[in-house]
Amino acid sequence: MQQKITFHVVFWAFLLHTLWELIQCLFLYEMWDWPFWEATLWMWAAIFGDILIVLGLWKAAAVFASAIQVNVTGFKGYALLLSISFLASIFLEWIAKVLNLWQYSSNMPVIEILNHQVGLSPVLQITFLPALSVYLAGKSKMKNNRNTK
Repeated sequence: MQQKITFHVVFWAFLLHTLWELIQCLFLYEMWDWPFWEATLWMWAAIFGDILIVLGLWKAAAVFASAIQVNVTGFKGYALLLSISFLASIFLEWIAKVLNLWQYSSNMPVIEILNHQVGLSPVLQITFLPALSVYLAGKSKMKNNRNTK
């Protein structure tokens, strides 16, 4: 049963993050002068990294939710997941900028955190897409359960 929901979370995370990465990289990152294969490799690495982040945040929220006796798929559970995701998004994007993993274009809206500019697009991505992936996974799993009865 757990494998089935995990499959659905991974499916939705893959779909949502692929769309987000493709759109934001067109306008918000300095990648146009990269060689094709390097840009392609970075894009796919980012997408699969995003999926791992979603799984990690989902599992962390589940652990915290059970510790404070909150239903992870209820309102408080989603609020917990969003809160954890927001903190993680700030930290992860800040670390990426400290390590100089990528450059933003002038179109990227940014906030300054500890002397580094952190992009709002990736913060929004890692804040909201994990919860949306889990929500859509639950909905699609319920739909599949109804269709198999």
